[in-house]
Amino acid sequence: MKEKLRVGLMVLLVLALLAIAGGFWTFVGVQAEKEKAAKQDENAEAEEGGIEAMFIPVGAQGDSWMFADESGLFEAQIPEGRLYNEAGTPITAEELYTGDVLMLYGNIISTRSLPPQYSGIEKMVRIRRGTAEDAAAYSSEIQKYTGKPICAKEREESTLLDETK
Repeated sequence: MKEKLRVGLMVLLVLALLAIAGGFWTFVGVQAEKEKAAKQDENAEAEEGGIEAMFIPVGAQGDSWMFADESGLFEAQIPEGRLYNEAGTPITAEELYTGDVLMLYGNIISTRSLPPQYSGIEKMVRIRRGTAEDAAAYSSEIQKYTGKPICAKEREESTLLDETK
Protein backbone atom coordinates (compact mmCIF):
# COMPACT_ATOMS: atom_id res chain seq x y z
CA MET A 1 0.00 0.00 0.00
CA LYS A 2 2.79 2.38 0.87
CA GLU A 3 4.45 1.50 -2.43
CA LYS A 4 1.29 2.44 -4.41
CA LEU A 5 1.00 5.70 -2.50
CA ARG A 6 4.64 6.55 -3.19
CA VAL A 7 4.24 5.80 -6.94
CA GLY A 8 1.05 7.87 -7.04
CA LEU A 9 2.79 10.84 -5.39
CA MET A 10 5.74 10.54 -7.81
CA VAL A 11 3.37 10.58 -10.78
CA LEU A 12 1.59 13.65 -9.39
CA LEU A 13 4.95 15.35 -8.79
CA VAL A 14 6.12 14.65 -12.36
CA LEU A 15 2.82 15.95 -13.78
CA ALA A 16 3.11 19.12 -11.67
CA LEU A 17 6.67 19.69 -12.89
CA LEU A 18 5.58 19.20 -16.52
CA ALA A 19 2.75 21.71 -16.03
CA ILE A 20 5.17 24.25 -14.54
CA ALA A 21 7.67 23.75 -17.40
CA GLY A 22 4.89 24.11 -20.00
CA GLY A 23 3.68 27.32 -18.38
CA PHE A 24 7.21 28.70 -18.31
CA TRP A 25 7.78 28.05 -22.03
CA THR A 26 4.41 29.59 -22.88
CA PHE A 27 5.32 32.68 -20.83
CA VAL A 28 8.73 32.96 -22.55
CA GLY A 29 7.08 32.68 -25.98
CA VAL A 30 4.57 35.43 -25.18
CA GLN A 31 7.33 37.73 -23.89
CA ALA A 32 9.42 37.13 -27.02
CA GLU A 33 6.46 38.07 -29.24
CA LYS A 34 5.88 41.25 -27.21
CA GLU A 35 9.55 42.25 -27.55
CA LYS A 36 9.51 41.54 -31.30
CA ALA A 37 6.39 43.69 -31.77
CA ALA A 38 7.91 46.52 -29.70
CA LYS A 39 11.10 46.43 -31.79
CA GLN A 40 9.10 46.57 -35.03
CA ASP A 41 7.14 49.56 -33.70
CA GLU A 42 10.41 51.26 -32.73
CA ASN A 43 11.87 50.69 -36.22
CA ALA A 44 8.70 52.04 -37.85
CA GLU A 45 8.87 55.19 -35.69
CA ALA A 46 12.54 55.69 -36.55
CA GLU A 47 11.78 55.43 -40.27
CA GLU A 48 8.94 57.96 -39.98
CA GLY A 49 11.34 60.57 -38.62
CA GLY A 50 13.92 60.48 -41.40
CA ILE A 51 15.70 63.45 -42.95
CA GLU A 52 15.30 64.05 -46.68
CA ALA A 53 18.58 65.15 -48.27
CA MET A 54 20.19 65.48 -51.71
CA PHE A 55 23.42 63.59 -52.46
CA ILE A 56 26.15 65.77 -54.02
CA PRO A 57 29.53 64.23 -54.97
CA VAL A 58 32.44 66.67 -54.70
CA GLY A 59 35.83 66.86 -56.44
CA ALA A 60 37.13 65.82 -59.84
CA GLN A 61 36.41 62.14 -59.23
CA GLY A 62 33.50 62.53 -56.82
CA ASP A 63 35.62 60.87 -54.14
CA SER A 64 33.93 62.81 -51.34
CA TRP A 65 30.37 64.03 -50.95
CA MET A 66 28.05 66.38 -49.18
CA PHE A 67 24.33 66.42 -48.59
CA ALA A 68 21.81 69.25 -48.79
CA ASP A 69 18.50 69.50 -46.95
CA GLU A 70 16.11 72.37 -46.23
CA SER A 71 18.54 73.81 -43.67
CA GLY A 72 21.56 73.78 -46.02
CA LEU A 73 24.67 71.69 -46.63
CA PHE A 74 26.10 69.06 -44.30
CA GLU A 75 28.58 66.21 -44.30
CA ALA A 76 27.67 62.63 -43.35
CA GLN A 77 29.06 59.15 -43.72
CA ILE A 78 27.08 56.58 -45.68
CA PRO A 79 26.49 53.64 -43.33
CA GLU A 80 28.25 50.55 -44.65
CA GLY A 81 25.82 47.91 -45.83
CA ARG A 82 22.79 50.06 -44.95
CA LEU A 83 22.22 51.97 -48.23
CA TYR A 84 19.14 50.99 -50.25
CA ASN A 85 17.47 51.97 -53.52
CA GLU A 86 13.80 52.80 -54.02
CA ALA A 87 12.84 49.12 -54.06
CA GLY A 88 14.66 48.37 -50.81
CA THR A 89 17.52 46.52 -52.49
CA PRO A 90 20.98 47.14 -51.01
CA ILE A 91 23.24 49.34 -53.17
CA THR A 92 26.70 50.88 -52.83
CA ALA A 93 27.73 54.54 -52.74
CA GLU A 94 29.03 54.14 -56.30
CA GLU A 95 25.43 53.64 -57.42
CA LEU A 96 24.40 57.10 -56.19
CA TYR A 97 24.43 59.97 -58.67
CA THR A 98 24.48 63.74 -58.37
CA GLY A 99 21.13 65.06 -57.22
CA ASP A 100 19.71 61.76 -55.94
CA VAL A 101 17.43 62.33 -52.95
CA LEU A 102 17.82 60.07 -49.91
CA MET A 103 16.02 59.55 -46.62
CA LEU A 104 18.44 59.34 -43.70
CA TYR A 105 17.33 57.37 -40.66
CA GLY A 106 18.73 56.88 -37.18
CA ASN A 107 19.50 58.84 -34.05
CA ILE A 108 20.93 61.74 -36.04
CA ILE A 109 23.00 64.36 -34.25
CA SER A 110 24.39 67.51 -35.87
CA THR A 111 27.64 69.26 -34.93
CA ARG A 112 27.90 73.04 -34.79
CA SER A 113 30.76 73.10 -37.27
CA LEU A 114 30.72 74.63 -40.75
CA PRO A 115 29.54 72.74 -42.64
CA PRO A 116 27.64 70.73 -40.04
CA GLN A 117 28.43 67.04 -39.73
CA TYR A 118 25.60 64.60 -39.11
CA SER A 119 26.37 61.44 -37.14
CA GLY A 120 24.21 58.59 -35.91
CA ILE A 121 22.87 57.75 -39.36
CA GLU A 122 21.97 54.07 -39.35
CA LYS A 123 20.27 53.69 -42.72
CA MET A 124 19.89 55.58 -46.02
CA VAL A 125 17.24 54.97 -48.67
CA ARG A 126 17.22 56.62 -52.11
CA ILE A 127 13.67 57.86 -52.60
CA ARG A 128 14.10 59.42 -56.04
CA ARG A 129 16.73 60.01 -58.66
CA GLY A 130 18.04 63.46 -59.38
CA THR A 131 20.24 65.27 -61.87
CA ALA A 132 23.32 67.46 -61.75
CA GLU A 133 21.09 70.44 -62.50
CA ASP A 134 19.24 69.81 -59.24
CA ALA A 135 22.53 70.03 -57.33
CA ALA A 136 23.92 73.02 -59.26
CA ALA A 137 22.17 75.43 -56.88
CA TYR A 138 24.64 74.38 -54.17
CA SER A 139 27.78 74.70 -56.33
CA SER A 140 29.08 78.05 -55.03
CA GLU A 141 28.42 77.13 -51.39
CA ILE A 142 30.20 73.78 -51.78
CA GLN A 143 33.18 75.49 -53.39
CA LYS A 144 33.28 77.92 -50.48
CA TYR A 145 33.49 75.03 -47.96
CA THR A 146 35.67 72.59 -49.88
CA GLY A 147 37.40 74.56 -52.63
CA LYS A 148 36.29 71.81 -55.01
CA PRO A 149 33.61 71.75 -57.70
CA ILE A 150 30.57 69.50 -57.77
CA CYS A 151 31.24 66.29 -59.67
CA ALA A 152 28.28 65.97 -62.01
CA LYS A 153 28.13 62.20 -61.79
CA GLU A 154 25.36 61.47 -64.26
CA ARG A 155 23.98 58.10 -65.13
CA GLU A 156 25.61 58.51 -68.56
CA GLU A 157 28.82 60.50 -68.05
CA SER A 158 30.80 62.49 -65.49
CA THR A 159 31.55 66.18 -65.91
CA LEU A 160 32.43 69.00 -63.55
CA LEU A 161 30.26 71.91 -62.59
CA ASP A 162 32.68 74.68 -61.73
CA GLU A 163 31.44 78.11 -60.72
CA THR A 164 34.88 79.63 -61.41
CA LYS A 165 34.57 79.07 -65.19
